[in-house]
Amino acid sequence: MVLYQKMNRKMFVIILNWNNKKLTSKCLHSVFRTIGAHPFIEVIVVDNASKDGSISYLKKIYKKVIFIQNKDNLGYAGGNNVGIRYAMKHDADIVALLNNDVVVTPGFFKELLDVITMNPKIGIVGPKTYYQNKNKIIEDAGGKLSHRYFGINRGQSEKDTGKYNKISKVDYVSGSAMAIDTAVIKKIGLLDERFFLYYEDGDFCLRARKAGYKCVYVPNAVQYHIGGASTKMGSSLHEYYNVRNHLLFIEKNAPLKVRLREIFRLPKTVFEFVRANKKYALLGLRDYYLRRFGKRMYW
Repeated sequence: MVLYQKMNRKMFVIILNWNNKKLTSKCLHSVFRTIGAHPFIEVIVVDNASKDGSISYLKKIYKKVIFIQNKDNLGYAGGNNVGIRYAMKHDADIVALLNNDVVVTPGFFKELLDVITMNPKIGIVGPKTYYQNKNKIIEDAGGKLSHRYFGINRGQSEKDTGKYNKISKVDYVSGSAMAIDTAVIKKIGLLDERFFLYYEDGDFCLRARKAGYKCVYVPNAVQYHIGGASTKMGSSLHEYYNVRNHLLFIEKNAPLKVRLREIFRLPKTVFEFVRANKKYALLGLRDYYLRRFGKRMYW
């Protein structure tokens, strides 16, 4: 088989940091362990206005990293877009977005590159993710969408028995690690900064698929993920953005029947949030209908 592959395709690995210099350092250590002195892979750390001295700390350790320091916290979408713009200006063929709370295993980037360069229609690839400090318990093996357009991680919390060991097309790959052919970005644009945090990765994948590209899960690329290092599950911040952005995600990507179902379900949704005393979920719901997107501060 003739592969659509150039071994010298230039990749930029983009890691977003926000007040987590120790985690970012651990992530960087794993990245350089797997890429070594690869001449066509460069690493960017984009700092979202950290207050913990992250940049000065990391610069002392990692001399080969390109550091970009934002004046404000631009969120996941905005922060990564800064790195993507830099990579595109410097002739990137592929950009890999990597959460700072992951540790990648040897061969990680090679496996992603091997698959994304197999076919020009493969636009986005993502790895198998295990929960960190657990014995091969899967966090995700690519993602699929529910009938209400919630993201569902394939294999989540399952012991890895080999069920997800095949390269396969998926609805989306997680933003904790995704490699993107820059041809996709040139065609559909950057991450949608209205999301700020959550659902921007799924939105990007669906936009790519609508443009004719495939999202592909790569089982031999393996990472371990702490998860929620910057935003804890169940926190007010998580509650707010998850509700607001899910509605925006549906608006942009779901068929009409799904959008109508959520509108008709609105009274029930409000009742459920009130009964559970979910103040920030209600704020997220309100802001969606008031068209207030991007960064919001209620906590």
